[in-house]
Amino acid sequence: MRAFNYIFGAVLLLVSPSAVAESQPVQHAKVDLISDKASIKAGQDVLLGVHYVLDPGWHLYWINPGDSGQPPSFDWKLPSGFVAGEAEWPRPERLSSSQLVDYGYKDDVLFIVPVHTSQTLNSNAPISIALNAKWLICREVCIPDRAQLHLSLPVSAGTPQTSPNADLFAHTKALLPKPAPKNWKTSVHSGKDDDFVLTVNAGKPLKGTSFFPHDPGQIDNAAPQKAVTTPAGVRITLKKSEVLAKPISSLRGLLELAGGEAYQINAPVSSENAQK
Repeated sequence: MRAFNYIFGAVLLLVSPSAVAESQPVQHAKVDLISDKASIKAGQDVLLGVHYVLDPGWHLYWINPGDSGQPPSFDWKLPSGFVAGEAEWPRPERLSSSQLVDYGYKDDVLFIVPVHTSQTLNSNAPISIALNAKWLICREVCIPDRAQLHLSLPVSAGTPQTSPNADLFAHTKALLPKPAPKNWKTSVHSGKDDDFVLTVNAGKPLKGTSFFPHDPGQIDNAAPQKAVTTPAGVRITLKKSEVLAKPISSLRGLLELAGGEAYQINAPVSSENAQK
């Protein structure tokens, strides 16, 4: 694991309620709490977003950070009757440093969180939403940081108006991994050299593929991935992690294709050797 040089001067932000919160500076980034709608309607879901704009050279981490790091965490403070879903993670990129490979984001990233609203809302009072966010931002050193963000949305009796951030939400949705098509068949076998051999049968050749593991400690992140396109899909050889202490039943992750589309896969693992 990387020896981090932590700087513990975390910045606490207090953002005044507004229909759309303004960007707030933190260490080497700006962070917003935003919504896909300019108002909210009782019983209608709303998408909230935590938007980071990072200084050049700095990065945040994916849900599996790779060989080092820590993903952002979000603690929501919502009105009674509101329920927040799980954060949706855009497809990451590989961040190489020395002999390590991390998975994360540079430049800017939006984490989308679906929220189900209460069936009854007071139209005379705006809805106040609060978020305690924590994250690790890295360059040559890594800095733990946090923010306390607030967003106030008016209640609408009719159809809520579109937020000025609608285009940003639409752009991010295009980066979210999709469920694998139902006709895809996936499997994992042990290779000759203590490798995992991931086979994806999609009914057509899959070119330019790259695999991002969802669970840490299963594959060697820095080892080259050997992808062979087949008439029915792709076969990828992945080196097992040296810290993998016991067999696994499945290999979960994202399969990214040459065009940038990413698909969620969950391939059962067999102890039988793969045929090469």
